[in-house]
Amino acid sequence: MQVLVIRQERVKKGWTIDSVAKQIGITKQSTQRLETGKSKPSYEVLLKLEDLFGLTHRQLFAVITEN
Repeated sequence: MQVLVIRQERVKKGWTIDSVAKQIGITKQSTQRLETGKSKPSYEVLLKLEDLFGLTHRQLFAVITEN
């Protein structure tokens, strides 16, 4: 199964989708769509995500394979 690093990092930190959404000022549904690659963040949201996770956008949105 393929997922994005952003989801893996959120889970590693023990954060819920809702908590990440609140921290960056978007809806839970928008956050879910970002994690699955179904939508792309605005520039403003991208900067907030980079700051929140301490990773670049290339790192956050890289595709990984989980078994």
